[in-house]
Amino acid sequence: MHSQSAIAHSALLDGIASGAYLPGEKLNEVNVAQSLGISRNTLREAFATLVSEGLLERIPNRGVFIAEPTREDLADMYAARMVLEPGALLWGRREGLDELDGIVASAEKLRDSAGSNASEEDIRAIADANQDFHRAIVASAGSAGLNHSMDRILAQMRLGFARANRINHQFHVEFIAQNRTVTDLIAEQRWELAANQLAGFLQRTTDNIERYFG
Repeated sequence: MHSQSAIAHSALLDGIASGAYLPGEKLNEVNVAQSLGISRNTLREAFATLVSEGLLERIPNRGVFIAEPTREDLADMYAARMVLEPGALLWGRREGLDELDGIVASAEKLRDSAGSNASEEDIRAIADANQDFHRAIVASAGSAGLNHSMDRILAQMRLGFARANRINHQFHVEFIAQNRTVTDLIAEQRWELAANQLAGFLQRTTDNIERYFG
């Protein structure tokens, strides 16, 4: 991929993963190109890559839209995560895992201070912390290739979770306790139990996410 196109791709991927774009949202080619400081031709290269990754959808005569993952897309994503994340704990380099406690603590603080009155801003910050947790798990393996794969997965995850968050405002809050359990086991260097717990939590979410696609 051309370097400018790669930068644009990375910026759009980060935007999707952070919740800056919503499923079904139309992307204005002129505005996006201007905001990124690139030509429209370069932007189209980035768009094409994101379409191939299932994060954008190009509709003839209508334009380019943020994709909304299907039930099948999410099932595939979780199948990948079930290998990637526990595997990073079992066989990776285990670099930077001391960051997990601070990440989870920030989410716990938001949860405890806001309670059931959490604002959209609070929920978004909790969702960001949850994503940072899972990103750090994969990054601990020390592989740029796995990090790239996880960036795409996190973007797809944010799009899929947008539907769940509309139905259940506390959806992201439910993951904080799970992340704390895994973090404490990692701190104790109980690697196999941490990996098994993480795999179990991912499987539980895989099963639960089905109800949001009824």
